[in-house]
Amino acid sequence: MQQAVVAKAAMQISALLSASLRRVHVSQVRTTWVLKRKYDDVVPLAKYGRHSRLRANTYVYEAVEYRNIKPLPDIEVILAQDIEGYGQKGEIVAVKRNLARSKLLPTGLAMYASPENIEEFAIKKEEIVEEVEDTGQTPTGALTAEQLKKMNLTIPMSKHREWLLNKSHVRIAFRNSGVEVPESCITLPERPVTKPQEFSVGVTVNGVDTVQVHCLIQPWSRDMTENKEFVKPPVWVRNRTKTKIKKLAL
Repeated sequence: MQQAVVAKAAMQISALLSASLRRVHVSQVRTTWVLKRKYDDVVPLAKYGRHSRLRANTYVYEAVEYRNIKPLPDIEVILAQDIEGYGQKGEIVAVKRNLARSKLLPTGLAMYASPENIEEFAIKKEEIVEEVEDTGQTPTGALTAEQLKKMNLTIPMSKHREWLLNKSHVRIAFRNSGVEVPESCITLPERPVTKPQEFSVGVTVNGVDTVQVHCLIQPWSRDMTENKEFVKPPVWVRNRTKTKIKKLAL
Protein backbone atom coordinates (compact mmCIF):
# COMPACT_ATOMS: atom_id res chain seq x y z
CA MET A 1 0.00 0.00 0.00
CA GLN A 2 2.79 2.38 0.94
CA GLN A 3 4.69 1.56 -2.26
CA ALA A 4 1.63 2.37 -4.36
CA VAL A 5 1.29 5.80 -2.69
CA VAL A 6 4.98 6.57 -3.31
CA ALA A 7 4.70 5.53 -6.95
CA LYS A 8 1.61 7.67 -7.44
CA ALA A 9 3.35 10.71 -5.87
CA ALA A 10 6.39 10.15 -8.09
CA MET A 11 4.19 10.06 -11.17
CA GLN A 12 2.50 13.33 -10.17
CA ILE A 13 5.86 15.03 -9.58
CA SER A 14 7.13 13.78 -12.93
CA ALA A 15 4.02 15.15 -14.69
CA LEU A 16 4.45 18.57 -13.05
CA LEU A 17 8.14 18.75 -14.02
CA SER A 18 7.45 17.79 -17.63
CA ALA A 19 4.69 20.43 -17.87
CA SER A 20 6.94 23.15 -16.45
CA LEU A 21 9.77 22.20 -18.83
CA ARG A 22 7.44 22.51 -21.80
CA ARG A 23 6.73 26.12 -20.81
CA VAL A 24 10.44 27.03 -20.69
CA HIS A 25 11.65 28.78 -23.86
CA VAL A 26 15.26 27.93 -24.56
CA SER A 27 17.14 30.28 -26.91
CA GLN A 28 20.73 31.10 -27.62
CA VAL A 29 22.00 34.37 -26.08
CA ARG A 30 25.10 36.08 -27.42
CA THR A 31 26.57 37.95 -24.46
CA THR A 32 30.27 38.34 -25.07
CA TRP A 33 32.50 40.39 -22.84
CA VAL A 34 36.04 41.35 -23.81
CA LEU A 35 38.23 41.55 -20.70
CA LYS A 36 41.85 42.34 -19.89
CA ARG A 37 43.94 41.85 -16.78
CA LYS A 38 44.10 44.93 -14.61
CA TYR A 39 47.53 44.08 -13.21
CA ASP A 40 49.78 42.63 -15.92
CA ASP A 41 52.91 42.60 -13.80
CA VAL A 42 51.60 40.25 -11.07
CA VAL A 43 51.69 37.04 -13.16
CA PRO A 44 54.82 35.22 -11.91
CA LEU A 45 57.02 33.24 -14.26
CA ALA A 46 57.48 29.52 -13.66
CA LYS A 47 60.27 27.16 -14.57
CA TYR A 48 59.95 24.86 -17.54
CA GLY A 49 57.47 22.06 -16.89
CA ARG A 50 55.83 23.75 -13.90
CA HIS A 51 52.75 25.89 -13.47
CA SER A 52 52.80 29.44 -12.17
CA ARG A 53 51.29 30.14 -8.78
CA LEU A 54 48.71 32.79 -9.48
CA ARG A 55 47.95 35.47 -6.93
CA ALA A 56 44.67 37.11 -6.05
CA ASN A 57 45.43 40.20 -8.18
CA THR A 58 45.80 37.99 -11.22
CA TYR A 59 42.04 37.36 -11.25
CA VAL A 60 41.15 41.07 -11.34
CA TYR A 61 39.88 42.02 -14.82
CA GLU A 62 38.63 45.18 -16.50
CA ALA A 63 35.84 45.25 -19.06
CA VAL A 64 37.04 46.45 -22.46
CA GLU A 65 33.97 45.84 -24.61
CA TYR A 66 30.47 44.42 -24.28
CA ARG A 67 29.63 43.25 -27.78
CA ASN A 68 25.97 42.66 -27.03
CA ILE A 69 25.33 46.43 -26.90
CA LYS A 70 27.91 47.49 -29.48
CA PRO A 71 26.24 49.88 -31.98
CA LEU A 72 25.89 48.53 -35.48
CA PRO A 73 27.61 50.38 -38.33
CA ASP A 74 25.74 52.70 -40.68
CA ILE A 75 24.11 51.43 -43.87
CA GLU A 76 25.35 52.54 -47.27
CA VAL A 77 22.50 53.54 -49.57
CA ILE A 78 22.13 55.10 -53.01
CA LEU A 79 20.01 58.23 -53.03
CA ALA A 80 17.20 58.11 -55.59
CA GLN A 81 16.46 61.83 -55.15
CA ASP A 82 18.22 64.97 -53.98
CA ILE A 83 17.90 65.08 -50.17
CA GLU A 84 19.00 68.22 -48.39
CA GLY A 85 21.63 67.51 -45.76
CA TYR A 86 22.51 64.05 -47.12
CA GLY A 87 23.50 64.28 -50.78
CA GLN A 88 22.49 64.37 -54.41
CA LYS A 89 20.70 61.86 -56.57
CA GLY A 90 22.90 58.87 -57.40
CA GLU A 91 25.39 59.42 -54.56
CA ILE A 92 26.35 56.62 -52.16
CA VAL A 93 26.06 57.83 -48.57
CA ALA A 94 26.21 56.16 -45.14
CA VAL A 95 23.18 56.82 -42.92
CA LYS A 96 21.86 55.49 -39.62
CA ARG A 97 20.05 52.17 -39.80
CA ASN A 98 16.86 53.54 -38.23
CA LEU A 99 16.72 56.40 -40.72
CA ALA A 100 17.32 54.12 -43.70
CA ARG A 101 14.76 51.50 -42.69
CA SER A 102 12.03 53.85 -41.47
CA LYS A 103 12.16 56.74 -43.98
CA LEU A 104 14.56 56.40 -46.91
CA LEU A 105 14.07 52.81 -48.08
CA PRO A 106 10.26 52.41 -47.62
CA THR A 107 9.48 55.72 -49.35
CA GLY A 108 11.78 55.04 -52.31
CA LEU A 109 14.11 57.94 -51.54
CA ALA A 110 17.07 55.53 -51.43
CA MET A 111 18.00 51.92 -52.07
CA TYR A 112 20.63 49.53 -50.80
CA ALA A 113 24.11 50.00 -52.28
CA SER A 114 24.24 46.51 -53.75
CA PRO A 115 26.44 45.79 -56.79
CA GLU A 116 23.36 45.55 -59.01
CA ASN A 117 21.98 48.90 -57.84
CA ILE A 118 25.38 50.55 -58.17
CA GLU A 119 25.65 49.33 -61.76
CA GLU A 120 22.12 50.54 -62.53
CA PHE A 121 22.75 53.99 -61.09
CA ALA A 122 26.05 54.29 -62.94
CA ILE A 123 24.02 54.36 -66.15
CA LYS A 124 21.54 56.85 -64.71
CA LYS A 125 24.40 59.05 -63.50
CA GLU A 126 25.48 59.58 -67.10
CA GLU A 127 21.97 60.82 -67.87
CA ILE A 128 22.18 63.22 -64.89
CA VAL A 129 25.49 64.59 -66.19
CA GLU A 130 23.94 65.20 -69.61
CA GLU A 131 21.01 66.98 -67.94
CA VAL A 132 23.42 69.19 -65.98
CA GLU A 133 25.26 70.07 -69.17
CA ASP A 134 21.98 71.15 -70.75
CA THR A 135 20.84 73.32 -67.81
CA GLY A 136 24.35 74.59 -66.97
CA GLN A 137 23.84 74.27 -63.19
CA THR A 138 25.03 71.42 -60.99
CA PRO A 139 22.79 69.89 -58.30
CA THR A 140 25.18 71.15 -55.62
CA GLY A 141 25.05 74.63 -57.12
CA ALA A 142 21.26 74.57 -57.07
CA LEU A 143 21.25 73.61 -53.39
CA THR A 144 23.78 76.35 -52.63
CA ALA A 145 21.56 78.92 -54.31
CA GLU A 146 18.53 77.77 -52.32
CA GLN A 147 20.51 77.96 -49.09
CA LEU A 148 21.73 81.48 -49.79
CA LYS A 149 18.13 82.64 -50.20
CA LYS A 150 17.54 81.74 -46.53
CA MET A 151 20.49 83.78 -45.26
CA ASN A 152 20.59 86.94 -43.15
CA LEU A 153 23.96 88.62 -43.72
CA THR A 154 24.99 91.07 -41.01
CA ILE A 155 27.69 93.54 -42.13
CA PRO A 156 29.40 95.46 -39.30
CA MET A 157 30.36 99.04 -40.24
CA SER A 158 31.77 101.94 -38.26
CA LYS A 159 29.33 103.85 -36.08
CA HIS A 160 31.31 107.09 -35.85
CA ARG A 161 32.97 107.39 -39.29
CA GLU A 162 31.68 107.89 -42.80
CA TRP A 163 31.96 104.89 -45.10
CA LEU A 164 30.86 103.50 -48.46
CA LEU A 165 29.97 99.84 -48.76
CA ASN A 166 32.09 97.84 -51.23
CA LYS A 167 32.49 94.20 -52.21
CA SER A 168 35.31 93.64 -49.74
CA HIS A 169 32.99 94.44 -46.82
CA VAL A 170 30.40 91.96 -48.12
CA ARG A 171 33.00 89.24 -48.73
CA ILE A 172 34.38 89.54 -45.19
CA ALA A 173 30.85 89.43 -43.75
CA PHE A 174 30.17 86.22 -45.70
CA ARG A 175 33.41 84.71 -44.42
CA ASN A 176 32.53 85.58 -40.80
CA SER A 177 29.23 83.73 -41.33
CA GLY A 178 31.02 80.62 -42.61
CA VAL A 179 30.48 81.14 -46.36
CA GLU A 180 33.32 81.79 -48.81
CA VAL A 181 32.20 84.02 -51.67
CA PRO A 182 34.71 85.63 -54.09
CA GLU A 183 34.24 89.30 -54.86
CA SER A 184 33.75 88.52 -58.57
CA CYS A 185 30.47 86.75 -57.69
CA ILE A 186 29.05 89.65 -55.64
CA THR A 187 26.76 92.29 -57.13
CA LEU A 188 26.14 95.41 -55.02
CA PRO A 189 22.83 97.31 -55.13
CA GLU A 190 22.53 100.12 -57.67
CA ARG A 191 22.18 102.80 -55.03
CA PRO A 192 25.34 103.28 -52.88
CA VAL A 193 24.99 102.16 -49.27
CA THR A 194 26.36 104.77 -46.88
CA LYS A 195 24.23 104.34 -43.73
CA PRO A 196 22.69 101.50 -41.68
CA GLN A 197 19.79 99.96 -43.58
CA GLU A 198 18.41 96.73 -44.99
CA PHE A 199 19.15 95.78 -48.59
CA SER A 200 20.02 92.83 -50.82
CA VAL A 201 23.17 91.84 -52.69
CA GLY A 202 23.36 89.47 -55.64
CA VAL A 203 25.50 86.33 -55.51
CA THR A 204 26.17 84.42 -58.73
CA VAL A 205 26.55 80.65 -58.29
CA ASN A 206 28.74 78.89 -60.87
CA GLY A 207 28.21 81.78 -63.23
CA VAL A 208 24.63 80.65 -63.95
CA ASP A 209 22.11 81.59 -61.25
CA THR A 210 22.10 84.88 -59.34
CA VAL A 211 20.30 84.92 -56.00
CA GLN A 212 19.50 87.84 -53.73
CA VAL A 213 20.88 87.64 -50.18
CA HIS A 214 19.26 89.75 -47.47
CA CYS A 215 21.76 92.08 -45.73
CA LEU A 216 21.64 94.31 -42.69
CA ILE A 217 24.21 96.93 -41.67
CA GLN A 218 25.33 96.67 -38.04
CA PRO A 219 26.67 99.93 -36.55
CA TRP A 220 29.88 98.92 -34.81
CA SER A 221 31.94 100.77 -32.21
CA ARG A 222 35.16 99.94 -30.40
CA ASP A 223 33.31 100.66 -27.17
CA MET A 224 31.48 97.37 -26.62
CA THR A 225 28.87 99.01 -24.39
CA GLU A 226 27.53 100.92 -27.41
CA ASN A 227 26.94 97.69 -29.37
CA LYS A 228 24.40 96.20 -26.95
CA GLU A 229 21.47 98.05 -28.52
CA PHE A 230 21.83 96.13 -31.79
CA VAL A 231 19.72 92.97 -32.07
CA LYS A 232 21.47 90.58 -34.45
CA PRO A 233 19.06 88.40 -36.46
CA PRO A 234 19.71 84.68 -36.98
CA VAL A 235 22.02 83.87 -39.88
CA TRP A 236 19.78 81.17 -41.37
CA VAL A 237 15.99 81.26 -41.54
CA ARG A 238 13.46 78.66 -42.73
CA ASN A 239 10.88 81.02 -44.19
CA ARG A 240 11.80 84.53 -45.25
CA THR A 241 8.22 85.81 -45.12
CA LYS A 242 7.76 84.78 -41.47
CA THR A 243 11.01 86.36 -40.27
CA LYS A 244 10.71 89.79 -38.70
CA ILE A 245 13.89 91.83 -38.22
CA LYS A 246 13.83 94.60 -35.69
CA LYS A 247 14.69 97.91 -37.30
CA LEU A 248 17.27 100.19 -35.71
CA ALA A 249 16.27 103.38 -34.00
CA LEU A 250 18.56 105.79 -35.82
